[in-house]
Amino acid sequence: MSLPAHNALAIVGAGPIGLEAALCAIDRGFDVHVFERGEVGAHPQAWGHVRMFTPWKMNLGPVSSRHLRAAGWSAPDPEALPTGGEFVEGYLRPLAALPALQGRVHLHAQVVHMSRRGALKGDLPDRPERREHPFRLLVRDPGGRENYIHSFALIDASGVYGQPNWAGDGGIPARQELYLAPQLSYHVDDVLGLRRDRHAGRRTLVLGGGASAATTILALAQLADQVPGTSAVWVTRQQAHQVCPGVAGDPLAERAKLYERARALAGGTHAAVLHAGGAVIEGFEFNSATHRYRVLLRSGEQARVEEVDHVIVNTGYGPDHSLYRELQVRESHLTRGPATLADALRGAGSSDCLSTPVFGSDALAHPEPAFYILGHKSYGRSPAFLLETGYQQVGSVIERLAEEQHGLMAAPRA
Repeated sequence: MSLPAHNALAIVGAGPIGLEAALCAIDRGFDVHVFERGEVGAHPQAWGHVRMFTPWKMNLGPVSSRHLRAAGWSAPDPEALPTGGEFVEGYLRPLAALPALQGRVHLHAQVVHMSRRGALKGDLPDRPERREHPFRLLVRDPGGRENYIHSFALIDASGVYGQPNWAGDGGIPARQELYLAPQLSYHVDDVLGLRRDRHAGRRTLVLGGGASAATTILALAQLADQVPGTSAVWVTRQQAHQVCPGVAGDPLAERAKLYERARALAGGTHAAVLHAGGAVIEGFEFNSATHRYRVLLRSGEQARVEEVDHVIVNTGYGPDHSLYRELQVRESHLTRGPATLADALRGAGSSDCLSTPVFGSDALAHPEPAFYILGHKSYGRSPAFLLETGYQQVGSVIERLAEEQHGLMAAPRA
């Protein structure tokens, strides 16, 4: 096999960060190919009914916007708040259709593993020779056929939404969860739309204390106002007064409104919503005759049982680090994101996305040369990520890769 050119760059994930990185790299002379296991923007499309907290002006990549405008695209109202579906239809799909990306975005192409050709994980640590071994990606198509793709630089922008956290105490599966997981819901159900019939007139348990769970429980409360017999149990590790604390003087009005309404529900303002605070899930039992669940809860040392028709687990999301297990990646023991970035974020002392500083390529680098994790996946299990942050990451990393690639092109190959 002949070696790929030194300007070959593979990107995993055709979301906003992956596509921004692709266009930015193309502008710098890279031969770019993007691999997406589903459709363009599959993650925001999955929560397409949910309106974002941030306006259009905060969600558009600078390089992507420039390419779109050059192709005659009209930008949406910069102050409007798009839904996930509007974001995909109005921005990501036109982006992927640009002439510059034709033949470069490969859909339904799942990257299963990453490695180095001719080098194992422990080979050539901290040695410049490791860079001469191109990245080797095992890519699978919908029919199960597999091929190897090679490149000299690699960006993982695959996000976290495809890897929801488990329901059980301590972050591991509750009893019987692994068996029942295919019939549970782990994302933000479209309770008032596509999934309305599933929840109308039924009792649903929602687990989680963040924005996703708050969005779901508010929709269930609204459904209960419309359809008699609809009810919900909201289970959180936090007590009622600790749920969705919000940000003082929050400039994101929709986020502030969501958290305020969620706190009210936790406080018992809706007869159809029961809040179980300070509780964790011990296990699930499913009655195949009644098609109902017995959910085993523990609050302190006190056990209780809730019987429900459906279960929605909104406990957050985390990175799939199995993809790069054979690469020399330094991972945080707290967030499972890049360790240097995780330490920098922790040192910054802010948990809110608006006040968290942006760190560039130095914090995103790994012992593995020319490998970067960008976007929400770089924050690991932390939810304090903005698309603006990801776009700034892209600019810093592509600049660094361009400088390194220029040095490689200038040096004679052995």
